[in-house]
Amino acid sequence: MSDEILTTAAHESPIAVRSESERLVDLRVMPWNVETDTPEGRERFRRGAFRGTAPGDVSLEAIGPHGAQPGVTLAGRAVELEDREDGLYGTFRVSRTRAGDELLELARDGVYRAASAVFAPIASRSVGGVIERQSARLIRVGIVERGAYPGAAVLAVRGVDAMTEPTPDPTPEPVPDPTPAPVPEPAGRMLARSDDLDALRNDLVSRMAIIEAGGSRAGASPLARFDSLVEYFDAAYAEPVLGRVLADQISSLNPGVIPPAWATEVAGILGFARPAINATGGPAPLGDSGMELDWPYLDPALNLDTLVAKQATEKTQIASVLVKILKGSQAIDTYAGGSDVSYQTIRRSRPSYREAYIRILTIGYARVTEAAYEAQLLAVAGSSLVLTATATADQVRAFLFAASAIVNDTTGAPATVDLVSPTEFARLGGLANLWPSAYGTANIAGTAQASSLSINISGLPIVRAPFLTGNTHLVLNGESARWYEDGPFPISAEDVAKLGQNIAVWGMGTGATTVPKGIVKSTLT
Repeated sequence: MSDEILTTAAHESPIAVRSESERLVDLRVMPWNVETDTPEGRERFRRGAFRGTAPGDVSLEAIGPHGAQPGVTLAGRAVELEDREDGLYGTFRVSRTRAGDELLELARDGVYRAASAVFAPIASRSVGGVIERQSARLIRVGIVERGAYPGAAVLAVRGVDAMTEPTPDPTPEPVPDPTPAPVPEPAGRMLARSDDLDALRNDLVSRMAIIEAGGSRAGASPLARFDSLVEYFDAAYAEPVLGRVLADQISSLNPGVIPPAWATEVAGILGFARPAINATGGPAPLGDSGMELDWPYLDPALNLDTLVAKQATEKTQIASVLVKILKGSQAIDTYAGGSDVSYQTIRRSRPSYREAYIRILTIGYARVTEAAYEAQLLAVAGSSLVLTATATADQVRAFLFAASAIVNDTTGAPATVDLVSPTEFARLGGLANLWPSAYGTANIAGTAQASSLSINISGLPIVRAPFLTGNTHLVLNGESARWYEDGPFPISAEDVAKLGQNIAVWGMGTGATTVPKGIVKSTLT
């Protein structure tokens, strides 16, 4: 994750101010896929870019003049964030401060109608010269006067009749005249003197002493011996007779006032990073047209050592060898999944079912494309080396060194990753002579650390490929193969006849194994 903190260009944002008692403001924080100019260049946000940001971590700011001091003023905090089709929406609670009162008033009058988000970028990519923010952590949302993103406007101002005027600055007290004229005392009114106040105070103290000592006086109330209502209840609870007649009040007998407590995070939705795809350079763009991915490659049967030779004598025939550049081709596949979700489920679910469902579909898309890529790499691997299923750390190190040399000979660069099956990954992690780096790395074949599930042997990272089987190894680099992709994209359409919404995630992709001989697999014995 990047430590860089960025601020988006201000954009017209729908703002809704609820009742004064709630002090809630609704606005569209960020529209999706809308381009605008920033100091870094053209920028747009992909849908779901702020997914995972907790509402409580996002503060609200009022940006602009407040009284005589222009600038940025904290005014509240987010209570809900919702990822909708056209943008990220948020509900913010405005604090009962001078800045908060002013923010509510200006939003109601339409003076504040735009938003600017402060975020920390996590994952971005350049598409056609435009920076596409794929993932970011939302930090603050500022309410400003004017915006730059099109398509966002004030939603509504609710409960305006209940809005209170901002607290005005206190009026300074007038400076008294240096020689004020004497004010006559009204008729029938006696001004209190210090002696009278002392006498009144002494009388009150005497009466309080009598009341406090009343429990010992004849005719005093029986309750006078208790200093508080709680002390009386404690005494009543300890009384044997009263204890037998008091009814027990327990939570199971009062379900109407004890609602269940729900955690706001859906358990079991696990992230999936597509290890093989990321290890070979990450997804590359598919291009703008066609359902077939083609690439040129040099005929592997060509012997480069025969292309140039020493001329026998002057004016004799020089070396001439046919050089063929062939075409590689791979069909582009489409991956998709979705369902028809009822409006009732969408509107009444907390946490949002729609948001959780899209996250689950995205994870399913990641898994199926990763599985397809791993299967393709294994099928087209053009080189192999023998490795026993019980190889020691030193034997694995020798295997990887030899495999990296093959990758270098065929692609022009050493191997950058060794993809292994989950079975082999677990076996390697427990090998002798592989130690966590925290305990020293002198005279060992590599490192293995359980806290980070990372293994490195002979300087080559060992990556767990979840869909490989047995004790498989695939040693390669980004020149040997790469995954090409367009997507994934969330898509939705209203199903009015059934009061629902068709929700799906889809994309297109394929693996390009440009140099099959640069993929070295293990032949186990």
